[in-house]
Amino acid sequence: MAVGWPGNTLGSPRKSWRRCLGRETCGHLCWVCCPRDPVPDKAYVFESVGNKRTLNINKCNLSDDAAYECVIGEEKCFTEVFVKEPPVTITKLLDDVHTVVGEKVEFEVEVSEEGANVKWMKDEVELNRETAGSKYRFKKDGKRHVLIITEATKEDIGMYYAFTNGGESKAELEVEDKELEVLQSIADLTVKAAEQAVFKCEVSDEKVTGKWLKDGVEVQPSDRIKIAHFGRTHKLTIDDVKPSDAGDYTFVPEGYALSLSAKLNFLEIKIEYVPRQDPPKIHLDAGGRGNKNITVAAGNKLRFDVEVTGEPAPVVCWMKGDQVVSEAEGRVRVETRKTVSSFVIEGAERGDEGPYTITAANPVGEDKAEIFVRIVDVPNPPENVKCTSVGEDSAFITWDPPSFDGRVPVKGYLMERKKVGSSRWTKLNFDVYESTTYEGRKMIEGVLYEMRVFAVNGIGISQPSTSSKPFMPIAPTGEPTHLGVVDVTDSTCALKWRPPEKIGAGGIDGYIIEYRTEGSDQWVQANEEPVGKNQYRVKDLPGGEKMLFRVFAVNVAGRSPPATLSQAVTIREIVENPKIRVPRNLRSQLIKAVGEKVNLVIPFR
Repeated sequence: MAVGWPGNTLGSPRKSWRRCLGRETCGHLCWVCCPRDPVPDKAYVFESVGNKRTLNINKCNLSDDAAYECVIGEEKCFTEVFVKEPPVTITKLLDDVHTVVGEKVEFEVEVSEEGANVKWMKDEVELNRETAGSKYRFKKDGKRHVLIITEATKEDIGMYYAFTNGGESKAELEVEDKELEVLQSIADLTVKAAEQAVFKCEVSDEKVTGKWLKDGVEVQPSDRIKIAHFGRTHKLTIDDVKPSDAGDYTFVPEGYALSLSAKLNFLEIKIEYVPRQDPPKIHLDAGGRGNKNITVAAGNKLRFDVEVTGEPAPVVCWMKGDQVVSEAEGRVRVETRKTVSSFVIEGAERGDEGPYTITAANPVGEDKAEIFVRIVDVPNPPENVKCTSVGEDSAFITWDPPSFDGRVPVKGYLMERKKVGSSRWTKLNFDVYESTTYEGRKMIEGVLYEMRVFAVNGIGISQPSTSSKPFMPIAPTGEPTHLGVVDVTDSTCALKWRPPEKIGAGGIDGYIIEYRTEGSDQWVQANEEPVGKNQYRVKDLPGGEKMLFRVFAVNVAGRSPPATLSQAVTIREIVENPKIRVPRNLRSQLIKAVGEKVNLVIPFR
């Protein structure tokens, strides 16, 4: 900018500028005449052309906001310069957050300039480093500004705002109580002397600790008893099992009103006299496994121990259909020790399901038994997730059940939603939702969203479904206006109208035209696809009939209220268009005095 002042009169001594003490002492920034040339300055440039003196200020900043005074002899003049900060806009908006108690929460925005000031508020209370205490932390990284809540509580529920001098953004925080889910409970064990007993369970939170109890007394680790915790799995291992180890074992997660219990049965082996010649016998009921149907979750390990007796020792063979199960190392194998034949599947898969046959044979005879292995799994993802209709701040979402339920009935569904362009999915429910139709609310009109759904059964949670096509909550438009008839023939009627007065964020995709015969209540749609123009000719109408017409505006939210003709239109050929014949004496100006009678006769046909 430049500040100018007229120069001295002709013949006066040459003048130049110098800077005074500044605004800090006198309240003005002054330049006075002096006999010396100015010292060049990057911010201030002085110019003298004829009688004109100019002060140029390059690259104004907030420190240049001041009053400026020019002094020549006894003459003075001054002006003020006001410098404003450029507006800082928000380029990336806040995302809503749905979390549980104790989790870390981050609200993040991006602004248009680095180093800009961002003000944070919760509901109507400002959050800053002085008032927030240890509850909130603030982080800046270039254009990114982040509000961090270290551990969320129910008191943190509310609306959070980020303000700059050129914009604002808001997001909602929802906090629910944290629940612990049992992914795999501990099971009863029957173990023989000197064998190993392993109790194992899995919970949904890998940070949870707990303790093991035997008959109500806490189990203490030793050389023979080991307690382990890795990830979400808790494990109690007892080596060289003794009769005193039998009892009820319980795992109690710390901080939760929950316990998992199982029984350890000690199997005593009685030595009986066996004749030298004894036919083979397969004891499927050994270890309490009288049921010949075995169910195992996909990914888990199956170990089925079968006691086989006979003298001499029988030869045992396991088969699935025509295929022999090998005793070599492998995922599906057979292990043999003394009188027990163990059928093992590591990491069960769906293809392992089916009937298995065990045969025991020796010179005295043969025994045969069949078991059926049933594999259960988490369900496949739900299918065909789509938005069927939208409202001003809501949308109806439907989906199809998974094509495969994992052989365990589907309990319900979990849903997530996000804004298009965002990478953060927001959970919409923590308890399973049983229906396949969901009405989402608390959405912003004009913003694109996506939905995905998870299926839940007794085994676990499926992979997420394919995301729905983006949908936008919008309200239907208003009805079309000024509907009228343009032309009529013996089988058609041409209509014309104007767009609705209220259109809204969804715009207009086109128009639907319907008609019906006067006296009938059955409307017929004239066009299959919405028309984009504001006019349409309805064809194949019955000649001579009186017809009523109406027009709808259509967008993603559906149809608007209809614009309807007030009177029926008779469908017949117009032989001759109407014509007005203006008399010659009326084709020029007609002048009458005030108070005179005016009678105009205009023929038409």
